[in-house]
Amino acid sequence: MRYEKQRAVKSFGEKTQQALSASTIAIVGCGALGSLQSMLLGRMGVGALRIADGDQVTLGNLHRQLLFSEEDVIEQRFKVDAAGRELARCNSQVAVTTMAKFITPENIQEFIRGAAVVLDATDDIQTRYLINDSCLQAGIPWIYTGVAGTGGLIMTVLPGEGACLRCLYPEPPEHENSANCLTCGILPTTVAMAVPLQITQALKILIGEAEAGALIQFDTKEPQLRKLKVHALSGCLCSMKSRPEGR
Repeated sequence: MRYEKQRAVKSFGEKTQQALSASTIAIVGCGALGSLQSMLLGRMGVGALRIADGDQVTLGNLHRQLLFSEEDVIEQRFKVDAAGRELARCNSQVAVTTMAKFITPENIQEFIRGAAVVLDATDDIQTRYLINDSCLQAGIPWIYTGVAGTGGLIMTVLPGEGACLRCLYPEPPEHENSANCLTCGILPTTVAMAVPLQITQALKILIGEAEAGALIQFDTKEPQLRKLKVHALSGCLCSMKSRPEGR
């Protein structure tokens, strides 16, 4: 009965519930995006969550990072440790694996291996390109999500089926020149809008209904939501067929 209300939604139903409950989803980052992603997926009944982040909880996190408390700040807990504890309280049936380290070229393949979907929850452009290239090589779908200020972007990447992050941004911008939380700030409402859109795209991946290269652009201040199509660049790694390891 735990999932009765979501299974009653026609577009979700038993098919999506079974797919979600049988899946492992890997989340890179456990800040604003990652904490809300993991909380919603845990409550919805994902089979397993894998979360990586090397940061500790700080007071400045609490206005938007919903899994954490002042106690976590005082105890200087790693974000993934605090998140794992809260997720177990929400749904003990979900298998949660945490890694209190940042994702690097040395550990990413092991971290994403066997995942059905990888979710971007980082605010670092170089890490996003690492996720992109590693997921393409492993044949694992992933979803880019960038938020800053009052707006954001969400893009579904399906290896061998359409555009990837390098098609959207062929050259990685310098961190100080890109829209991110440090340069533009961030509102909790921006995060709260981004994550449900991202998770919806992840569910579409799980049931085979995702659209490769689908880019969602939104803004919360002047309510806007646009869906665009990003086309793969000729010769890009994403245009090469990969074995879908996680699907």
